[in-house]
Amino acid sequence: MKLCYISSYPPTICGIGDYTESLAKELIKLDPTIEIHVIAEYEAKSSIERIKVHPTFDRKSYTSQEIIEAIRKIKPEIAHLQHSFGIFGADQRAISILEALRKLGSKVIVTFHTVHSRETVDFKVAGYDIEDYNRIISSYAHHIIVHTNSMKQVLARQGVNKDKISMIRIGAFKFGHVSRKDARRKLEIPENAKVMLAPGFIHRTKGTDIAIKVCKELAKITKDVELIIAGWIHPKEIDERNIKYAYNCLKMISKYGLNDKVIATKRNLSREELSTYLSASDLILLPYTQFNWSASGILKLAIGAKKPFIVTRIPKFEEVSEEISDEITAPPNDVKRMAKIAYRLLYDQEFREKIVSRIEEYAKKVSWTNIAKQHIEIYSEIIEEKANARRLPF
Repeated sequence: MKLCYISSYPPTICGIGDYTESLAKELIKLDPTIEIHVIAEYEAKSSIERIKVHPTFDRKSYTSQEIIEAIRKIKPEIAHLQHSFGIFGADQRAISILEALRKLGSKVIVTFHTVHSRETVDFKVAGYDIEDYNRIISSYAHHIIVHTNSMKQVLARQGVNKDKISMIRIGAFKFGHVSRKDARRKLEIPENAKVMLAPGFIHRTKGTDIAIKVCKELAKITKDVELIIAGWIHPKEIDERNIKYAYNCLKMISKYGLNDKVIATKRNLSREELSTYLSASDLILLPYTQFNWSASGILKLAIGAKKPFIVTRIPKFEEVSEEISDEITAPPNDVKRMAKIAYRLLYDQEFREKIVSRIEEYAKKVSWTNIAKQHIEIYSEIIEEKANARRLPF
């Protein structure tokens, strides 16, 4: 089977690139016959012989033709687009790529990493209504993958055939393990400190300001608590609103008198560095306010690290209530509720252990081995359909 992903890919700093790499690595372990190509951004590369990366485009300036030419040379049986508005834009270019794939005879799979409706879209879709755009993208796909049940429901309501949509979770990420003691020694964090971590890119919908407010609330009742903001603006960020938001968050730290309680890295971290911060932390805060339909790679990082976390009760985190516990979710912007949950997770050992146990069980369920097996099932069905079509006498 010759499979080609169209996606970002490491070392590009991008959650979807990490997703594609984790999936590809697991696929080649499971299937010795699979040949994987990745059409990716210019800085992408792979040291694994069976994963051939083709650095082809720049998300800010690509035209679609460079991707189409790369596909023509590879001639994949299956072409799998990891669709993201942040990578491929919201215009004709992604549609043109899918049109070309169909003409070239490839079976087409699209993973929607985000689904928008008219009520949630907060950017311009050039020449299209967002729901029409979703339907058009879907019409070129032989199969569609989403990460949550609600993503499937929204696409189906928008007119996409639900029978060709599969829900497959994001896998639980595993980075290199560092002991808590060693991580704290390296980061010069006191052993007795209660450390909350807000990891990932700073974005106006990801609640860094809320995490700071939660720390402020906890600081009123305990001296042990600290917050680490481990990340910065996306290196390819072009939205001035997010850049302004990040700097306003830094101002909040001083405004609330939390300079001795909040550490901000003010830069994005390597995987190794992020692993160290995760190991040093006691609790992950993900107080997002996004109201589109998507899933979270950072959540799966926390799950892979088997760390307790708090999330907001939004579609992005619906699997937490479904699979782990509704008790570690809170309404968006409800700082006091989050602070109460955080205090219990930090100081109630019995409650913490029960939550961690559920996280560990879910981590097994969404291992990358299991996620890759689900993909192989879909790929095999698609290839079989293609073979059957060739055998038809008409």
